[in-house]
This record gives sequence, C-alpha cells and structure tokens, in this order.
Amino acid sequence: MPLVPRISKSSPGLLNATLAFILSLSVTAASAQADKATYAAGEKVFKGNCASCHKPDKDMTGPALKGAKARWEGKGDIHAWIKNSQAVIKSGNPYANELFGKWNKSVMTPNAISDADIDAVLYYVDNFAPPVKAGGGGAAPAAEGPKMGKNTYWQWFLITALILLIVVLSLGGITHQLRNATLEREGKPTEPERSIWGRITNWAWNNKGWASVLGLFIVVWLILLAWDWAFEIGVYGGDKVAHYKPEQPIAFKHALHAGKDNLNINCQYCHSSAEKGRHAGIPSANVCMNCHKAVSEGSTTGTAEIAKIYDAVGWDGKNYTGKEKPIKWIKVHNLPDHVYFSHQQHVSVGKIECQKCHGPVDTEFDVAEQWAPLTMGWCIQCHNETEVQMAGNGYYDEIHRRLTETPMGNKELQKYLEDEKITVRELGGWECAKCHY
Repeated sequence: MPLVPRISKSSPGLLNATLAFILSLSVTAASAQADKATYAAGEKVFKGNCASCHKPDKDMTGPALKGAKARWEGKGDIHAWIKNSQAVIKSGNPYANELFGKWNKSVMTPNAISDADIDAVLYYVDNFAPPVKAGGGGAAPAAEGPKMGKNTYWQWFLITALILLIVVLSLGGITHQLRNATLEREGKPTEPERSIWGRITNWAWNNKGWASVLGLFIVVWLILLAWDWAFEIGVYGGDKVAHYKPEQPIAFKHALHAGKDNLNINCQYCHSSAEKGRHAGIPSANVCMNCHKAVSEGSTTGTAEIAKIYDAVGWDGKNYTGKEKPIKWIKVHNLPDHVYFSHQQHVSVGKIECQKCHGPVDTEFDVAEQWAPLTMGWCIQCHNETEVQMAGNGYYDEIHRRLTETPMGNKELQKYLEDEKITVRELGGWECAKCHY
C-alpha cells in the first residue's frame, strides 16, 4: 500500500478561511491608514488655503464644500475651478457662472496647489462630520476622519500569530496523516481524527519542553501587561493608558489654540505667570475676550462654548451687563503640600519647554490632562538627565564664567565639564532642600 497521506477534509476550509481573514485584516489596516493620511493631508491644505472663506459643512463667505465634488460631476473640471475660478468663468462654463452669480460675484483667490492636494481636500470635506451635541449643552469634539488606533501593531501581531498557528496545525495534520499511513501499512490501528483544540493539546503533550517554554512566555507577558495596567491606575501619567483628564466646564481645545498648524498662540499669552511666578495660573475670562469679543463661533464647537465665556464676563454680544458667572475650572495638576515647585525657575532659568512636563498640548490635547506622573522618581530622573543651558543664561553667567575660564588646575570645577555638559543634578538638583524645606 503506498505511503500517501490523506488530507483532512476540514484542513483546506480552515486554511482558506484563515487566510481570507488575514488578508481582510491586512487590507482593512492598510486602507484605514491610507484614508487617515489622506484626511490629515486634506485637513492641512484646507486650513491653509480654504478655511478663511469656507467651512466643510456650513456656508460662510463661500459655500460649504461638503459634496462639492458630487455637485461638479458632469459640469466641468473641479480641479481647474479651484485652481483658477475666473479662468473657468471666462471660458463660459454654465455651472461656474451660476455659482459666481449666486455668491454675489465674490472672486475666489487662485490656488497654486496640485490635483493631489485638491483630491485630499475634497476627501476631507466629504468625510467631515459636525460635532455632536452632548446632553449637558456642550459639544463633543468634531470628527477626525477615519479612525486608526495608535496600537495597530496588535493587528500585525495577531496576523503573525495566526500564520504561525496555521503552520503548526498544518504540519501537525500532515504528521498525523503520515503516521496513520504508516500504521495502516503495518496493519496497526490508526489514530482518530482530532479537532483543532485536540491537535493543540496533543502537540503540547508530546512536546512538553516547547509547550513549557511557550506557556512560561505567555504567563510572563500577561504578568507584565497586568503590572503596566496596575501602575497606570489613578493620576499617574504615561503614554499607554488614558491620563487623569477631568471634564471641564468649557470644552477648550489646546491643540487648536496652541498648535503650530492652527492658531499657534504662545502658552505664556494665557499662562502669563509661568515665567514670573511659582504657578502658571489659569487665565481669566478677560484674556479669552481679547480674541472672542470678535470670534463668537468656534470651528469645532460652534457658539455653545464661547457663549459660556460671554456669561462669565457678562457680555451680551454688544455690551457688558455686569452679570457675571465665574467659570469653575477643575484642577488637574496637584503636588503635595511638602513639595516646592516654581514654574519661574524652570521656564525662565531652566529654559524648559512646557511640553517637557505637560506633554504634546499643542498637537494632541483637546482637554488638559496630567501627562507626566509628577512622582519624586520622575523629577529626580529629569534632574539627572536634563542639561542646563549655561551660555547666555543670565542666571548662570557667573557659574559659566568660572567653569570655562578657571585654570585647568582647579579639578573641583573642571570635573563638571568632563562630559561637556552640566546637568541639574550637578548644580544641586538632587539636594533634598531644593524641593523639601
């Protein structure tokens, strides 16, 4: 009898289904990533070239752009219209002339952008969604385009694990069929067909060494995950889980106000005491009114949130009424009473950027959150690694002069320049009385 393995009837179906699942995961992940990149690129071009006259979903100086691509279908080249609307109007295009007349013959500024940029903008406006009103009268953040989780590596981990599982099960199935063929040839009873779980347990039983190593790896991995999860509970910061982020009475979006691609307002314009005092301070509503006396509608929250600022200062849209309702902000960062910390010392003297302790407020934050753990170990580590900007720093001019001009014979001072930098620790940043006294 020839030694030919009989392939299990369930194997091809399982293999095909798993491969189809893996392929769908790969295509979905790649498609979502490409869509998100297109959305982000379109948003950037829109804000730089179109936002002064257009909104995606509302008429402004010009019409809402959502659906513009569909409206131009069969009526002309929308790319040519966006690049130079006057040239399209002069060509006699009926739809272009209709739009021009409808919007009081307002001339659209020519845009020197590529077709790819225009396609990205059209994708952005077509997929833009207005903010959803919350039950308490506030507004949720606006849609940010096709979602793509930060931890997408888990998808690829799952795909790799499934591929390895297919290989193991396939090899196990082939081995099982060969073994049965051998037993049939020798006239011995064959082994029964096993389910997938049965194959796994049978492999583990016959390969106790490898099964033990794999089991130990999984147990250690789960313990590490549990440890990381437990450590991040509470207000401690980190980039793995959500930080302490209380809901504030006004939905103020830091990334919109401080972001370089948005309004790019300097942090100290609002938190003016950070450079001159211990506390950065919460800006008064009067600071907000410097801009919002003229800006009554937000790009993502509409009028609801700015109306709360008006209520706080007693502004009815034309005059101050004197009826004020103070904003009850919720404190986010809170150090123990026995800890001394001065913003002035770090901002003015240390030249530390706000993002060093407060995280990417200018790019990612919608609501203020505790990004850093603010534990003693975190501060000590920062003092050990952070280099002090000595040159040109008026506070340390004398120390810098002594270190650079003292004869080489003075080893007590020159030792600090062995690594060509001076850290906070070397200036006494590890002395207990610096923070506790």
